[in-house]
Amino acid sequence: MSNKLQKPEISQLHRLQGQLLGVEKMINQNAKILQIIQQLEAVRGSLKSLEKEILGKNSKNSKAEELKKLYNYLLKLS
Repeated sequence: MSNKLQKPEISQLHRLQGQLLGVEKMINQNAKILQIIQQLEAVRGSLKSLEKEILGKNSKNSKAEELKKLYNYLLKLS
């Protein structure tokens, strides 16, 4: 990706870091498993949202071969 990440993406990364620190705190405080799992699901959703944002902004500038590799990679993840 040749485009630099913009401020919204960096802000979203900071929120993700905060969420993960919150999960760590919950684990250290022996929080209920359901609460931890719910927070991890929120982290996963935020991460997927960031991924879509980055892909959307960069797909316009990517070559067809790069998009094909990326698509195949994403299929493996799902």
